[in-house]
Amino acid sequence: MERSIFGFFTAVLGVICLVCASQTFRKKRFGLAILFLLNAFTNLVNSIHAFYMTLFK
Repeated sequence: MERSIFGFFTAVLGVICLVCASQTFRKKRFGLAILFLLNAFTNLVNSIHAFYMTLFK
């Protein structure tokens, strides 16, 4: 149960990172936008692992 909560939390953080990345692309801060996109991708991978219960095995 707690792993699926962790997966949901990281998925929410991934969505927040995508929103922040779109804002930084509009302001033409491409380095910061790339960092936000990498963080969103990492959060996506972590949430997939947490939902399938294979992150901490």
